[in-house]
Amino acid sequence: MKRKFFVGVCAVFMAVYAAAQSVTFDLVCENLAKHPNMTGNFTQVKTIKAVNRSLKSNGTFIFSLEGIMWRTEKPFPSSLAVGMTTVIQTKADGTQTVIDASSNQIFTSISTTLSSMFSGNAEGLSENFNVSFSSSGNLWTAVLTPKDSVVAAVLTSLSVSGTATASFAELDSIVMTEASGDTITYSFTDQKYPKELTADEKACFTAK
Repeated sequence: MKRKFFVGVCAVFMAVYAAAQSVTFDLVCENLAKHPNMTGNFTQVKTIKAVNRSLKSNGTFIFSLEGIMWRTEKPFPSSLAVGMTTVIQTKADGTQTVIDASSNQIFTSISTTLSSMFSGNAEGLSENFNVSFSSSGNLWTAVLTPKDSVVAAVLTSLSVSGTATASFAELDSIVMTEASGDTITYSFTDQKYPKELTADEKACFTAK
């Protein structure tokens, strides 16, 4: 009886070990691509190294192949939609500022990176970043270091992490480290995966 129990426990541990070993960056991207739209809540913490100070905000987000939208609710309402070509900032009174996305290397890198991950294009990411991937159990982390010197002068690394199984992957956090040493950390909760964005959500990526 004890032998059967021991064999059973070993089988469970071997299965868990095999599952952990099977999680790769390609697999994470492949499983994220099954849900090209992700919405939920975020908490942002920006740490300013020079003054040893942290600033916190929270709100809702949209990740889609069209881009990223951050709708901040606290401490002050605003929204920021980062598409492939434009960045649209909307104030609480509805006033919009539209700029060329190429003028903000950080937001462009994030948008391009997440779009590549949610479209399953791990190979495309490897062309622009050195990717260091690790996993433990169902937890995974990918640290992306930009190859482009212009991007690296602003953004030294982009770390993305989450949970994964052989058939499912979820993005739980992003940590951006700027050349100044400042960091911006996004933590995600209440993630949902709608097949289509609503008309209002799509409108976030179009300037009025």
